[in-house]
Amino acid sequence: MSKPATSLKKTMEHLDISNIALAKALNIDPSLISRWLTGKRQIKLSSEALNKVSDYLMDKIQSMNYSDWLKRQMELDGLVFDYASSGDLLKGLKIWLASDGHDVSKTVDIIYSTGTSAAADSENRVKTGFVEISVFLNEVLALLPDNSKIDIHMSNEDAGLLLHESISRILFDSILEKRFQVRLILSLTSNTMAMSHLLSHYLQAIVEGLLTISVAHSMTQAITHQSTFVFGDELVFIVNETPKNIAPPIGMTVHEESFIEEAKKSFERAFNFSQVLFRRYNDDYSRNILEILHQEYGAPGNLDVIKDNINPLCMSLEAYDRALKSFGHKGEQFKWRSAEFERFKIGMNDNLNTDTVFREMLSIKRLKQIAEEGTCKMPALYFMNAGITYLDAPGCLAIIEGYIEYLKGVPNFHVVILDDMPIINENCCWHLKQNREITLNGWIDEEHIILHSNQLMLTHEFQMIYNEMWNRENYSEGQRKKSISILQDIAEQLKKNHNLPQRGGYKSG
Repeated sequence: MSKPATSLKKTMEHLDISNIALAKALNIDPSLISRWLTGKRQIKLSSEALNKVSDYLMDKIQSMNYSDWLKRQMELDGLVFDYASSGDLLKGLKIWLASDGHDVSKTVDIIYSTGTSAAADSENRVKTGFVEISVFLNEVLALLPDNSKIDIHMSNEDAGLLLHESISRILFDSILEKRFQVRLILSLTSNTMAMSHLLSHYLQAIVEGLLTISVAHSMTQAITHQSTFVFGDELVFIVNETPKNIAPPIGMTVHEESFIEEAKKSFERAFNFSQVLFRRYNDDYSRNILEILHQEYGAPGNLDVIKDNINPLCMSLEAYDRALKSFGHKGEQFKWRSAEFERFKIGMNDNLNTDTVFREMLSIKRLKQIAEEGTCKMPALYFMNAGITYLDAPGCLAIIEGYIEYLKGVPNFHVVILDDMPIINENCCWHLKQNREITLNGWIDEEHIILHSNQLMLTHEFQMIYNEMWNRENYSEGQRKKSISILQDIAEQLKKNHNLPQRGGYKSG
C-alpha cells in the first residue's frame, strides 16, 4: 500500500468514517474509495477529487478537535512545515493525501513558509472551499469585539453557505457568545423549504434578538449564489457558490476603503427597501405593545403559549390591583393600568367561553424555583412598566391558583408542565396566535426584548415546533389532572415556605 493510501486509511479510521459514508458525502462510487485505499487509483494534487476529500476530512478534523493529531501524523511521515493557520493545515493535508505530494513536500517550506510574500498576502488571496472559508470567518469573528455589528446579504435563500455545517456552527456560536448584532437580507425566490432550514438553524439567535432577517422578493434564475459579509469599516468578504454546490465555493476578501464604503451604503439601501420578518419593540408600555397583548388574548382565535415563567393574566382583578399597589402605583397611574388589565381579562374570558382553545406549556423547574424563592421574575410590560419586575409571593400564589381554577372550570384552557424546558425557550415566552402572528418576549440578563411578526413563513415555522413539542406530551384528561395536581403542590409549597394563608383569597375568572 502506498504512503498516500495509508494516510487516507489512517485518517478515515481515526475519524470513524466508512467507505460508504465517504462516498456518499462526496457523491462518488464507493468502489473508487476502495481503489484509493489499495493504491490502485491515485489522487493527484491537481485533481478536483482531492479538494473534495480534503475539504470533507478537514471539516471533520476541526469539528472533532483532531488538528493536533493530524499534525503529528504528518510529522511522522516527514511532512514538517510552519502551520501558520488552519488554512496551512489544509494545504498540508492535501500534500499528505496526494500521490504526488512527496515531490511537492520537498519545497513546501518555500511555498508555504510564513516568511514568503505568498503567506504575507494570504488574507487577500481567494479562499477556495468551505474549509478555507470557515477558517477565515472563524479568524475574523474571533478578532471582532463583543456586540459588533455584522451585515450579511444573500442573493437568495438557496445559497448554502450559512447552512453548511462548519460555517453555521462558527457563525451561530460566535453570535451567541459575543452577542453580535447581525442583519441578514435575503432575496427570496420560492424555496420555502430552504427558508425553513435557515430559520431553524439560527432560531435561537432570532429568539434572543441578535439576528434580524429581512426579505426582498425576486425570481431571478441564478448563475451563482452570492453571500456578502460587511464587517464594519474594515472588511467586505464576498462568497460565490454554484447553485447545486457541486463545485467548491470561492471567497474573496476586500480591504479597499471606497469599495467597503459603497458596499455599506448599498446594504443600507437594500435594508430600507426590504421587509423585516420580525419587528423589535422597545419594552415600554406604549399603545402598540398593549394592543399586541390584547390581540393575542382578547381577539378570536386559538392561542399557544410556551413560557419559562407564569402568566399574570391568570390573576384575578383583585390580585392584580394589589400587585400594582405593591409596585407603588397610585392615582391615575393605578387607574389606567387596572382598567387595561380588566380589558385584557374580559377579552380572554370571553374568548375562552367560545370554541377558542388556549394551550400553554410551563416549566416544572421554574415553578419549583418560584415556590422556593417566593418571587417570580417577569417582563414588567404585564404591569405596564418597562424592564424586568419581580412579583412577590402573594402575587405568584394568585397566578398559580388562577391556573388551577381555569383548568378546573374552563374546558378550552389546557396546560402541560414540562420536565425539561428546551434551551431555546429558556428565559423567554412564545405567544402563537395560530396562523396569524407570533410574539416572543423575554430577557437577556436584565435586558427585555419583544419581537413580533405576522409573516406566515415565520408563524408556520414556530407553529410546527410548538405542535411537535405539545404532541410529544400526549395531552389528555389524565395529563390535565396531573397539571392541576402539580400546580396544587407548588401552591402548597409556596404557602409553607413563605408563611402565606392557606387560602390566598384570590379568585380567578
